[in-house]
Amino acid sequence: MKNNNLPDHHQLIPLENPLPKWELKQKATGKALMITKEADAFMRNLNMYDKTRVYKAAEQLTSDGGYGLNSAGFKKSPMFMRYQSCSSGLGFMYSVNPEMIVVNQIKLDRHITSLHTPPNKQQMGLFEVSRTSNIRWHESISSDDIAKLTRAWGEPKAVPKISTEHVAINGMLNDLEKASWLMGVHMDTAYWDDYAKIYTLVYNPTRGGIPDFFECILDKIGTSKLAEFLAVMMVESQQTGKKRKWTAHSQGGIILTRAVELVNKRNIRLDGQRVSIHAGGNKKKRAEKAFLKAGMTIDNIKRDHPCDIVPNIAGMNDLSWSSIKRSASHASLVAGSKRPVEASPHTLPYLSAEYSIRLLQMCGYHDKAEKLAGFVTKEIGKS
Repeated sequence: MKNNNLPDHHQLIPLENPLPKWELKQKATGKALMITKEADAFMRNLNMYDKTRVYKAAEQLTSDGGYGLNSAGFKKSPMFMRYQSCSSGLGFMYSVNPEMIVVNQIKLDRHITSLHTPPNKQQMGLFEVSRTSNIRWHESISSDDIAKLTRAWGEPKAVPKISTEHVAINGMLNDLEKASWLMGVHMDTAYWDDYAKIYTLVYNPTRGGIPDFFECILDKIGTSKLAEFLAVMMVESQQTGKKRKWTAHSQGGIILTRAVELVNKRNIRLDGQRVSIHAGGNKKKRAEKAFLKAGMTIDNIKRDHPCDIVPNIAGMNDLSWSSIKRSASHASLVAGSKRPVEASPHTLPYLSAEYSIRLLQMCGYHDKAEKLAGFVTKEIGKS
């Protein structure tokens, strides 16, 4: 198709599936899928997930030759140029002739999420977050420094691809601002010796408690868009030879587990990728099975507070009567903006039972501190 006398926006090359193992559908018609060199240059700057969405949308057009129900064929638009929207906020202009469907131009339709975007309109995506101070979460941290944790990580910057060693996936009920600093703390704690200066947040937007809860269920029995997005990001990292360290918190553990299961279904390996999960709502045995099958290195997926309802009950990792009582006694500290963040058994990374007892005492929750101390004493007696 190359003609050196034509400008790039007219030169055509085949539109190839960026993830051949991901989608094995065969085109229903004999028409070739082509793309202009100009559109292909734009597509090369997209991440693998967006590339795949463009390809799938273009491939769908071939089922009716580019003229029927899956196309813009019944709309009053010029026959030589039509518009097709992709579900990922992308769209492209295309043209059709008896031999081929040609993607002429790709457009970015979506608004880029930022801290100024209302939380209910924030969209999933990739954001680089840089360290802004040397404040770190540890057992010797002062009360003043605990208050500064929310400012230890800077403003998230939207990026098209992952280029950092460290990647983190946040849990439910986090807007972009909270997810940015909180996942910085979790990543920093998970890989303490690295003292990473920057990480990429795979942002899991919130739509409120009930929608977020049902999204958790969806990834346990099916697949959310974010799990599919994360799976493709992991495959892209592997294909480019980048060994990354993935940290997930709460619902992020469910999303990460499902993402790796999707990768396993395509028989793609993730050798060299490392993973840590804190207070995950995922079933640990299911996660371990998925990660080991993919060839990932599990650094720690059991950093859970003994009174945290999320991994114990929601994750179905400890449904004993003692676990139910412990989790119920601390449930009021898991969510809500009125309680001190350091008193929560779920929000910040779990360091130790002894330190958690001290934090509860410091915040005035003496009855809860006594219950946790009683549990620790009982466990020591068993050993």
